[in-house]
Amino acid sequence: MRDMQEIRTFRCKDLGLACEFEEKAEDENELMKRVEGHVQTAHQMNPELPEVQEKLREAVK
Repeated sequence: MRDMQEIRTFRCKDLGLACEFEEKAEDENELMKRVEGHVQTAHQMNPELPEVQEKLREAVK
């Protein structure tokens, strides 16, 4: 039986954004790469800012 990693989920709605974007991944770092690309292009947020990183990580379930 293989080890099951917990699926991590991010939704823009969890940041209070009126956006249907939702992303899932087994690896949080991979998930964050995808999320950072989305919030930068769709919401003009700079994912390199510490406060943005903190908000994004808090929204990961």
